[in-house]
Amino acid sequence: MLASTTQDTVNNANTRGEKELLSLKTPPDSSLTTNKDEFYNIIEQEYGGIWGTFKFEDSLGDYSNEGRSFLYVDGNIDLTILSQFMANEWKLKAPNLVIPILSAISRYKIFKNLKTIEASKTGIRSAANASEIWFITNGFDLGLPQIFGSAFRDEITLRRADDAWAIQMGRDPKKRKKLTLIGIVCDDEIKDFIDFKAAQEKPKKEIRVPMRKRDQISLNSDHTHFIIIREEPIKSSSINNLTKKNITIDIGGKKLEKLTDAPDSVTNKFRDRFENFLRQDKSQEQTASPVESPSPPPPPTTTKTTDTTAVTSNPWGDDGFPMVCTLARGSPGTIERVYRKIQNEVPIVIFKGTGSATDIIAFAYDEICAKIEKEYEDSHFKVELTRRILDDYPLLRNNNVKRNEIRDFILSIVAIVKKKEQENRKLLTFIDINSATASLNDYHKFILLALLQSQKMITGSKINAQLKRNLTLTLDWNAPDLALSEIFQRDDNIKYSIQPELFDQAILGKKLEAFVDLFLDRDFVLHRYLKADKLIDLFNKAKDKEFFTTTSIEGILGQTGDEEYVSKDFVEKDLNKIVKRLTDISHFFSKHEMDCNAMGIYFGDKSEKGVQKQRIRAEKKALRHLIIYAVLMNRHQLAKVLWKRSFEPIPLALLCYMMYIQLAPYCHEAYQKNLIEKQAKDFSDCGLGVLDKAFNEDSTRTFEMLDEKHPDWGHMATIELAYNADNKPFVAHAACQKWVTRQFYGEITPRELSWGLFKCPDSIKIVSSAIFIFPMWFWINFSPIGQAPPTSSKSSDLPANAKKGSEPVPKIDEAKKLAEHVGEVNIRQENGFFQRIRRRFGGNNSNKQKITSSVSKPDEDKMGNFEKIHILWSAPITKFYTNFVAYLAFLLFFTLAVMWPSCGHVLLDCVVWFWAASIAFENTRVAYERSCSQSNLPLQQAVFEVILQTVFLALYLGVRIIGLWTFGTCHILAAKAILGVGLIYYYYRMLFIFLPISPTLGPMMIRLQRMVMDDFVTFLQLFMIFMISSAVAISGVLYPHHPLNLDFFTRTFIFRGLMALFTSEMADFKKQPYPCSLNATSPREKEYACLRLSHGLSFSYDNMHTYHRYGIPLPTCNRPSWIAWFLLIQYFFLAKLFLTRLLTAMFGLTGARVQSQSEQIWMYNRYEIVMEYAKRPRLPPPFVVLSYI
Repeated sequence: MLASTTQDTVNNANTRGEKELLSLKTPPDSSLTTNKDEFYNIIEQEYGGIWGTFKFEDSLGDYSNEGRSFLYVDGNIDLTILSQFMANEWKLKAPNLVIPILSAISRYKIFKNLKTIEASKTGIRSAANASEIWFITNGFDLGLPQIFGSAFRDEITLRRADDAWAIQMGRDPKKRKKLTLIGIVCDDEIKDFIDFKAAQEKPKKEIRVPMRKRDQISLNSDHTHFIIIREEPIKSSSINNLTKKNITIDIGGKKLEKLTDAPDSVTNKFRDRFENFLRQDKSQEQTASPVESPSPPPPPTTTKTTDTTAVTSNPWGDDGFPMVCTLARGSPGTIERVYRKIQNEVPIVIFKGTGSATDIIAFAYDEICAKIEKEYEDSHFKVELTRRILDDYPLLRNNNVKRNEIRDFILSIVAIVKKKEQENRKLLTFIDINSATASLNDYHKFILLALLQSQKMITGSKINAQLKRNLTLTLDWNAPDLALSEIFQRDDNIKYSIQPELFDQAILGKKLEAFVDLFLDRDFVLHRYLKADKLIDLFNKAKDKEFFTTTSIEGILGQTGDEEYVSKDFVEKDLNKIVKRLTDISHFFSKHEMDCNAMGIYFGDKSEKGVQKQRIRAEKKALRHLIIYAVLMNRHQLAKVLWKRSFEPIPLALLCYMMYIQLAPYCHEAYQKNLIEKQAKDFSDCGLGVLDKAFNEDSTRTFEMLDEKHPDWGHMATIELAYNADNKPFVAHAACQKWVTRQFYGEITPRELSWGLFKCPDSIKIVSSAIFIFPMWFWINFSPIGQAPPTSSKSSDLPANAKKGSEPVPKIDEAKKLAEHVGEVNIRQENGFFQRIRRRFGGNNSNKQKITSSVSKPDEDKMGNFEKIHILWSAPITKFYTNFVAYLAFLLFFTLAVMWPSCGHVLLDCVVWFWAASIAFENTRVAYERSCSQSNLPLQQAVFEVILQTVFLALYLGVRIIGLWTFGTCHILAAKAILGVGLIYYYYRMLFIFLPISPTLGPMMIRLQRMVMDDFVTFLQLFMIFMISSAVAISGVLYPHHPLNLDFFTRTFIFRGLMALFTSEMADFKKQPYPCSLNATSPREKEYACLRLSHGLSFSYDNMHTYHRYGIPLPTCNRPSWIAWFLLIQYFFLAKLFLTRLLTAMFGLTGARVQSQSEQIWMYNRYEIVMEYAKRPRLPPPFVVLSYI
C-alpha cells in the first residue's frame, strides 16, 4: 500500500495530466496520411517537425562521419503518425524486442573498472546481433547510454571491416540484424550547441553537432536515431511552463536532480507514452486493472473511430512488442519511473552494485524476501531503508515528504513484484556486477530471461502466437536452456505445437542443434515436415554451402559450383547419385514416397496397426534423410543430435562414418580433411559404444542385429555395412569377431577328446573327418559353436534362451582369443574316445543312458549320415582346410615338375597345368561374383591375380608343354625359368591366402606389409640417391675411358651400386692390369689429345688406334686412385652402416607402433576370408570342376 503522500502525488500528477489533455489539439485523422507528401506536411505543419541528419564533429574538427537520423518535433505528436514516419523515413522494421534504458544524467558513473565495461559491451553486442531490437535511451554521452553507444560503435567498426574485406575478396557482405539505438532528448538540454531555428525554413536538413565542451552535456554520436522533443510545443506553451514549475524541486538552493531526470519532465513523459504505445497489445485482455498510472495517457481523439483508425494504421501491426527495461544507478525520479513500469507489468533488469536507486531497490527486495515477519518490516526495515535513501540522496534530509514518497515507491515496487511472483511471474531480474564479470557477458540472456519470466500464462488460441514469438526470440539468442525451462517446462499441462517455420530456423541456424533436439522432444513429426521440396529448400537456404559445393557438387557429381541453388529434380537425380557414390546404396531418396508421407498417405496394410507401422517407418526414413543432409552440409553436431534419436543407431553411425570417410578425399585443405576424419571417428566411436552396450545386455539379440539384412541399407547386414565402410575398429569388436567365428565354423563344433598328454588340433579333426568320414562321429558336434549342451551333469534351472543371453561378455581385447577358438567350447557328456566309439557302434547298455543321450543330442540323432556329411563339407572352416591341403598337394606336384630334369615329365606337367587352371578359373569366378555384388571385398587384387595366372598358364602351355614336346623348340632354359618364377609366385601366394587366417602369422604378415610398404620404400628412396650418385662417381673415376654402353651401365648401377650392399669386391681398386693414363710426350699431342680421342665433334670415342697411340691398350681399363677409395669408403659408410641400421630402427619402430593396429587389421581381414569361403564351392581345386557340373 502506498502512503498518503504517494497517493497525493499520483492524484496531483493525474490532475496535471488532465489539464494538459484539455489544451492539446486533437490530432488529425491518420487515415488522411495515405499520400506520402501529405503525410510529411502533417508532421511539419501540425507538429513543427524537422528531420534530417546530425553531423558530429570528430577529434580533428571534421564533420565527414556518417550522419545520424533525427526528428525534431512536438511532444504531443500522434504516435501512430510518428511510427509511420519511423517506418517510411528511417526504414525501421518492427522490432522483436524493445529495451528502454532507465538511467539519470545526474548520477551517471556506473562501472569503475575497464574489465566490467568491456564485459557489458560484449553482452550488449550479443543482444544487438541476436535479433531486431530497439534500444531507447536519453541520448546523452554519459552513463549507460554512453556504454551502449560505445558497444554499437565497436560493432559497426567490426561490421565495416568485415564487409570491406568481403567486397575486396569478391564476396557479398553478410546479412546482419539492423542496429537501432534511439535517443530521446529534450531540446532544452541541447539548445546551447545545436540550433534548430536555422532549419525552420526547410523541414529536412543536415545539422552539425560540435564536440562537447568542458562541463557540457552532449549527444552520444553512436546512437543511430534521435527524437528531439520540443520543450514548448508550438501551439501550447503554457502547459510546459506549468509542468516545469511543478516538477522543479529546490532544496536549500540546490536541485535534488536535473530537470531531465524528473519523472514528469517533457522527455520522460514522452518516453513513457512512446514506450506504452510500442508495448500496446490489443489482443490481450487484462485480467485485473492495475493501479492507476501517474504517467499521462496519449492525447484523446474526437471520436472513437479516429482512435480505431490510428491503431489499425500502425505500420508494424496491431499487436505491441515485448519490452524489458534496464536500470543502472538512477535518481529519485528514476525510482518513480521504475514504479510506473512495474505497475504496467514491464520487467526490469537491474545492474545490482552500481549504486543509488539500483542498490536501494535490490536491498529492499532482498530484505523482504529474507524476512517475512511484518513486525520486522514495519520497524527496523523501514528505518534501514530510509537510512540508505538518505546516504545516497543527502539533500532529502530536510524534505521528509519527498523522502517518504521515495520510500513508499520502493515499498510499492517490491510489493507488486512479490505479488506477481505468487502468480509465477517475475518482474525484477538482478545482475550482480561484483560477483563475476561473466554475468555481464550474458546480459542478453538476462534480458530474455526477464521477458519470459514476466509473461502471463495464456490459454486458448493465443497460445501458439505467444509460443512462436517466444521461441523466435530464444532461437535468435540461441538460448535453448531458457526455452526448456521458461517455455516448455513452465506449465506441463499445456501441449505446444511446434510450427515448421521454427524448425526451419533451428535446422538452418548456426549452433542451434539443441533446439532441434528440444523440438523433437516435443513430438515434432519429421515425416510430415520433410517433403522433397522442403529438403531442396534446406539445401538452398543453408548459410554455408562451401563444403557441400566443393565435395558433393564439384567433387562427386563433377559439376561446376557456380549455381547458387540446386535444381528441383535434385533429390531423385543428383542426391541419389551422391549417396550411391558414398555408401553404395541405390535409390536412397524417393520424392514420391517423401511427399506421400508428408501428406499422411501410407502404402501397405490399411489396418490401424499397419498404418502405425507405416508411420514409424516413415519417421525413420525422414530422420535418415535429415542425417544425410547434415553430413553432406558438414553439420556434424546436427547429425549427432539426429543420430541420437534414431531407431537404428549402429547402422546409421556406420553410414555416417562411411560418408565422412568417402568425402575426405574431396577436401582440398589439410585441416578440413583432418576435421572430416575426426568427425568420422566420432561416429565410429558412437556406433562402437552402442554395440558394446548391446552386447553386454543381450548378446543373442546383438548377433541377430549383426546378421539382419535390411532393404533400406541395400540388403546389407550390419557387419557387412561396417566392412564396406572400412571400419576396422567395429569389425574387430568382440561381438563381431564372435559372430565371424560362428560363421567360420558354420553348423559344426570340433569336440575335445581326452588323449592323455596330447591334444589333436582342430584342423586335423576337420580334414580327417572330411576325407575319411568316420572320424566325424567322435570329433564333430553338428551344432553351431557356443550352442552345444553344457558339460555339467546337473540339469540347469534356466531355460535355453536365458542361458544364451547370459553368456559372459568378452572385452574388446578378447576378440583375438575368440578368433583363435581358445574360448570355452561346450563339451558333451561322456566325451572320452572309447566311450564315444562304444556309443556309436555298441549302443547303450541302460535305459538311463538312452534317456540321457536323447536329451543331450536331440537334433544330432535326427540327422542322417549324408546330411551330416553335407553340413560338414558346407562349413567355411572345412572348405578352408580342404583348400589348404589341396594347395599343399598342388605345390608338391609343382615342385616335382620344376625339379624334373631336362624337358620334364609331360604327364606331370599336364596335371600341374590343369590344377593351376582350375585355381585360376575359381579365382575368376570369385572376382566376377565380387564385381556383381554390393560387397566391398577387394576386387583389384583378385583381377590382378587372375591376369598373372592366365599369363603364366599361357606361357606354361606354350613353352613347356607344347613347345618342347610338340614343336621341339628345345628352349629348356626358358621353360625352366617360367616354371621357376611361377613356383615362387604360387609359394608366395600362400602367404596371402592361407596364412592370414592364423592368429599368429596373420598380424605378423600385416606388420611385415607395413614395414615393406612404408619403411622399406622410404629406405629405397634414400638408397637410390646415395647409390646413383656414388656409383656414377666411382665408375667415372675408376674407369675414365670406358665406352658409354650397356655393359658400363650394368657395371655401374648393378654391380658397383646395388650389389655393393651384399659384396665388397675391391679388386679393381687394388690392381691395374693395363696402363690407363694418357702417354703424351710432345706438347702438340697433349694439345690435340681430346680432339683425337673424341673423333672431332662426334664425341664417339671409338678410335682404338688413337687410344693405342696414347698408351692405352683397352678403353675398359681401370685406374686406381685415392679419390676412388674415398668415394667408395663414403658410399660404404652411408649405404652399409648408416642406411641399413636406419632401416632396422625403422622396422623396430613400425613394428611397435602397429602392434595393436595389426591385431585390429587382422580381425578385419579375417571377416573377408570367412565371407569368401562361405561362398566358395565345397570341393577344392581341381575337384571344384565337379561342383560346377
